[in-house]
Amino acid sequence: MPSKKREASYDYVCFSELVYEYDKPKETEKKIKRRLKYYELADYDQARVDYIRKLRNDLSEEIQKNRESKYYLESKDTYSALHDFDVDLLLQDFLLKYQNISKDDMGSILLLAIYVYYLR
Repeated sequence: MPSKKREASYDYVCFSELVYEYDKPKETEKKIKRRLKYYELADYDQARVDYIRKLRNDLSEEIQKNRESKYYLESKDTYSALHDFDVDLLLQDFLLKYQNISKDDMGSILLLAIYVYYLR
């Protein structure tokens, strides 16, 4: 049975570009604008992008703490895995802190963040 493809949302499109932003914010902003137009989403909103960038920074900092993170669960595996973090608690706490992000988007954002900042 084929899985249902997730539709692109403004917040996820922005985060999926910001997660790979390193030293070139102007280049990232161009990529975001291009993808927003491609998916026929709302116009570019700098305040919204800055909000998502702050979310990215907070997630990056928290996930890269690894064992020192309150969301890190003691891993019994040899290799890193998604279940090394309490995703439910992470989702709950970050939804409280970033109330302008939908639950579906936050869930997808968390999974991508764990992949990029921990599993890779």
